[in-house]
Amino acid sequence: MKSKSSKKTMILLAVIVVAVIIVIIAAVCNSNGSNDKPVNGDAAGTAQESADDIDLYMGVGQIYSYPVSEGEKMKFKSYDKDIVTVDENGAITALAMGTVKLKAGKDKINIDVIEAPQSIILNESTFSMGIGETFNLTATVPDSKYNAGFLFEITSGNAVTVDQSGKITAVSAGKSEITVSTYNGCTARCSVSVGNPPSSVSFSSTEKNIFLGTKFKLDVVFPEGCASMANQIKSDNEKVCTVDKDGLVSALTEGTANITITTFNGKSAACKITVTEKPYYIRTGLDPNKPMIALTFDDGPNASSTNRILQTLEDNNGSATFFIVGNRSKSTANSEAVKRMVEKGFQLGNHTYDHEHYGKQVTVEDITKCNDILHEVSGQYPSAFRPTGGYLSDTIKQNSCGPIILWSVDTLDWKSRNADSVYTNILKASDGDIVLMHDIYGSTADAVERAVPELVKNGYQIVNVAELAYYKDKTLEKGTTYYSVH
Repeated sequence: MKSKSSKKTMILLAVIVVAVIIVIIAAVCNSNGSNDKPVNGDAAGTAQESADDIDLYMGVGQIYSYPVSEGEKMKFKSYDKDIVTVDENGAITALAMGTVKLKAGKDKINIDVIEAPQSIILNESTFSMGIGETFNLTATVPDSKYNAGFLFEITSGNAVTVDQSGKITAVSAGKSEITVSTYNGCTARCSVSVGNPPSSVSFSSTEKNIFLGTKFKLDVVFPEGCASMANQIKSDNEKVCTVDKDGLVSALTEGTANITITTFNGKSAACKITVTEKPYYIRTGLDPNKPMIALTFDDGPNASSTNRILQTLEDNNGSATFFIVGNRSKSTANSEAVKRMVEKGFQLGNHTYDHEHYGKQVTVEDITKCNDILHEVSGQYPSAFRPTGGYLSDTIKQNSCGPIILWSVDTLDWKSRNADSVYTNILKASDGDIVLMHDIYGSTADAVERAVPELVKNGYQIVNVAELAYYKDKTLEKGTTYYSVH
């Protein structure tokens, strides 16, 4: 007869054995549950795990061959043949939009059939690369979850190769065209130019002052015949300014930052950016890609005609540079016109104190007295100089209050005093031109009232000289003469 302790021992051993068996069974079940075949998302849509347990996206009309190992026997079944059918070889055909369950051997997948693609968008359409560089070309269908199953192929040239994930490799100098298509015939194309790996790289500027609240494009310069697409561009002080992948710098706070670029093959360059408060006469928000014309006016102010010109510019989001004769700013009406220029953001220029001296006759006092009276009247000093008659001298060059601004378009308004003639001459101006006029004539005001809206209609931005230089990325040096800014 067995003792009670022996019975207890046997019972304990039995419990342990049962527990071990349960653990083994659970492990086997879990292993079988994770043995489902991976769905090839590249072939038929997007394979994913989500809260809805959708394994596969397909477009209406798409056919997808379920992967079957060589020699493997597998049975297939669709639980809704109105949405998806499947043949004995695993060819799945999407017939209509909807969600359906499908059995493939022991595998169970959910298929979401969505609208067939209508178009394709590529992340790049035209770009350059260096030999040895790689780039991932991606395609998407607008407003759709369908974002795979694309066919990538080279349709011209042998400068690059591309695999079915969209990875492009630059292999030789030249050009290639890549066509991306969907199962139902939607296509998109991109053109690739391949150059040599850069032997060096630089920015369009090594140092640049930009104004708070503005943006500036740093152009990247490669040696002729070289290219790099995968450039890393970054700012070492993003509180001062940020930079995007295309070199567009955004000025955020006053200070300095260094923008660096590194090419795919390790070449680098830098540009020091200094952000300062903008002067009152430069506007933010102008489009550097749109053409600009700088209007300039001499010999004023003359309150009646000058104010008409100011009003026309204000009404058309325009600006101008006014080269003022100092002693003409003494009267109440004329001084108010000068104050208006500053309040509205127009640029003040110096045209000597009394317009009595020309060329070598111009004295230092002719220049400084004009500076002083404009500051007294408006609170601002002039930032540009135009010599009387356009005549220069060493005294003028050495003592000018800023860059010396001449002109590329002369309206001859002083000579004709005819609004029609002045209007015609204004419209001869094109991008980067500096136009000479005189705001003391009523006929000039008449012409400006007609010409400025016409120029704006034709796509021009009407600016002052300082704005023209800023947005054209040109630094105008004090004492240096300029006729235009391109």
